[in-house]
Amino acid sequence: MPERRAKMRCYALAGALAGLLAFGQAALAQETTAIGIVGADVGMNVLDFDSARSSFFYQNDRDGDFALSFDEMSEAMAHGGARLFDGYDLDGDGLISFEEYVESGTELFQSLDADGDGVLSSLEM
Repeated sequence: MPERRAKMRCYALAGALAGLLAFGQAALAQETTAIGIVGADVGMNVLDFDSARSSFFYQNDRDGDFALSFDEMSEAMAHGGARLFDGYDLDGDGLISFEEYVESGTELFQSLDADGDGVLSSLEM
């Protein structure tokens, strides 16, 4: 069972990374354009990362219960939602609570921040 959970978390992290790549690149493009440093590698700190993930969570919590159901997550991710859902539903209750979602994000950020500087560069994302 621990091996299955670890495998599911890996799938979840991979799925989350795919979603964050698109969001992160758009956020970086906006930020660099806003300060006039087009093409600079500004990076995404943990606050920006958490903000992007929180925004995703709240936009997809259609019923407002502060949890993502399997259907909500599947709709949000279009494909591969089942694997992602299993990896985030840490207590196996059929819902991804905000707490479970935040915990998985902390692990994801730390795993992506290869140099440990607290900022995800475009290469790390």
